[in-house]
Amino acid sequence: MMRRESRTAVSARALAALALAAALAGPPPFARAEEAKGSGTPKEVPSGSVTVRLHDVPLLDQDGRKVRFQGDVIGDRIVVIDTFFTTCGLICPILGGIFADLQEQLGDRLEREVRLISITVDPLTDIPPRLKKYAEQWEARPGWHFLTGEKKAVDRVLEGIGMYSPDFADHPPAFLVGDGREGKWTRFYGFASPERLKSRVEELLAERRGKAPAR
Repeated sequence: MMRRESRTAVSARALAALALAAALAGPPPFARAEEAKGSGTPKEVPSGSVTVRLHDVPLLDQDGRKVRFQGDVIGDRIVVIDTFFTTCGLICPILGGIFADLQEQLGDRLEREVRLISITVDPLTDIPPRLKKYAEQWEARPGWHFLTGEKKAVDRVLEGIGMYSPDFADHPPAFLVGDGREGKWTRFYGFASPERLKSRVEELLAERRGKAPAR
């Protein structure tokens, strides 16, 4: 019962942050997001297919483990990616809340079929212990991975997936949903709902079932 109440609190924080963003924030820097409804539920946001480059550089996860971005984190998996920094007070709590709701909707498919990946845009501050604490705030389960590392390596990863910003404090809200095996990637600009992200994940899973793995 306490765990369910805790998850309700996480969702409540996310909705409160979304309502605040709608009231105080202007359009996202590289795409105009829809204004939030009165209930705090995001409307449809722009999206489109994109080409990305997955640089196989070494990073660190929230447990301090050394992982390679393409080989270990992405691999042949279906993933959903966002960016954040732990001292962010407005945009990042909304993104985190969306991921928290998405991990609930994915259920036991999280890690088994799908990974959530949150990459810090402030690796100089966000060392693994800070990521670990941040992950605990969102009750992140196995399958939701938080990444940091040397700034040069993190910047290269972000540039490759089109989510780099010269000033990390101005990083735009966006999500990237893709299939590491098939090379299909879709970017959602703004605060996409967890339902819309899940829908794209399910499309990719369905496409896989209709296609035999490449040999």
